[in-house]
Amino acid sequence: MIAQIARWSITNRVSVVIATVVFMVATGFAVFHLKLDALPDVTANQVLVLTRAPGLVPEEVERRVTRPIEVALGGLPGIETHRSLSRYGISSITVVFEDGIDPYRARQVVQERVAIVTSALPRGVDIPELGPLSGGLGEVFQFVLTSPSRTPAELLELAEYRLGPVLRSISGVVEVNAWGGGRRTFEVVADANKLANRRLTLRALADALQGATGSVAGAGLAAPGGARTLLRGTSVPTSPADLAAIVLNA
Repeated sequence: MIAQIARWSITNRVSVVIATVVFMVATGFAVFHLKLDALPDVTANQVLVLTRAPGLVPEEVERRVTRPIEVALGGLPGIETHRSLSRYGISSITVVFEDGIDPYRARQVVQERVAIVTSALPRGVDIPELGPLSGGLGEVFQFVLTSPSRTPAELLELAEYRLGPVLRSISGVVEVNAWGGGRRTFEVVADANKLANRRLTLRALADALQGATGSVAGAGLAAPGGARTLLRGTSVPTSPADLAAIVLNA
């Protein structure tokens, strides 16, 4: 049989060459449009619920955070199973759905159930967040922002408010996280001796700062010339002098 194929190929050289070229073109086209990966993502159809619980040990995280969320997630339509992991300061719950369930629909029903139990979580526990819509085999790229003239706080703001939205709009990018940098803050350094002389406590200072910063009060509407203008009063400090002007009552 092999001898017959060899004789036929020698006799029909032109046909063999044309068939080879056609197969090469078809193979190249298939390679560039192949939807399979050498390392396919075999991650199940799942939703990850992460909750930060600063200061809580694993036993407290399991009892006061993980367990209530697991109970709330029970009985979701299309759910196959769920598993959890409680570590120091963090709760992780993985909810696995059937393959036929739309991933965005799964995230929606999970978010609705989590919102119900959020108010029952202990004080100081962060609002539960959903993990990114991606598997564990996604690629992670890192880049560094440096500047001889910008401060670490300015670089962080540049990464979060300028570069982050642009990168998230790119197809295939799941999320963009910023690490490092600095935050623009006002710091109040208390003198314990001066507070004691005026019969003030650190709690009174903290309460005064909390009550005088970031508060907003509505003041109704003003309608000059037929146009309506919303009025409100805010107390957002813009300079250290604003903090220094806060009045403390003994």
